[in-house]
Amino acid sequence: MTNKGRSRHMTSLAAPKYFGIQRKAHKYISKPNAGRHTLDRSLSLLLLLKRLGFADSSSQAKKIISSGIVSLNGRKMSEPKFPVGLSDTVEVKGKAYRISIDNLAKAAFEEVKKPDYDSQLYRVIGKYKARGGQIMLRLHDGRTVKSDNKVKVNDSVVVDSSDAVKKVLRMDVGAECFVFSGVHVGTNGKIKTITPGTEKREAHAVISPKSGDEFETVIKNIMIVG
Repeated sequence: MTNKGRSRHMTSLAAPKYFGIQRKAHKYISKPNAGRHTLDRSLSLLLLLKRLGFADSSSQAKKIISSGIVSLNGRKMSEPKFPVGLSDTVEVKGKAYRISIDNLAKAAFEEVKKPDYDSQLYRVIGKYKARGGQIMLRLHDGRTVKSDNKVKVNDSVVVDSSDAVKKVLRMDVGAECFVFSGVHVGTNGKIKTITPGTEKREAHAVISPKSGDEFETVIKNIMIVG
């Protein structure tokens, strides 16, 4: 029998490293729905609650979500498999956590005392012109927002709760950046040089980290954060 449509299940052995799970503890793991972050850099809201220690089982996590006390980026959540990823902020039981990624390519959680939903930072991964000439930006969390033609792919933008762009952080020499993929994942540093791409090689940059030696990585692996 052929497989019709996208599978709703995932074995723990096949789970991305980002999930940060013990692969042999359980046969199956909650798979996030499609539509926002990519599968290799997102996890379901249900798994997130277990990773944070608010639930010991999937049934407990579902009860917490259905009670209406979980919100994502300031919006109440009710879907257990809703995908959560880089730059998202989750609130549960009076605590808030910003989602990042560590140097082992696993999801990391930074506790935030006062989350600011009018200053959410996202990476621009695409750009197109909509009907009427309106410039639209595709952000790394899957959404699209209106902007002007000055914003470029690989820049970062600060977006408020109404999806309006408040500030643009340029992909440029001297900019603070965060490496979210590749060998140096989880590293913060400054861009020292940028080399444009060619037919044979992707655009890349030399990064000067806060500690350690300088290294080179492709532009698509970094996010401007300051």
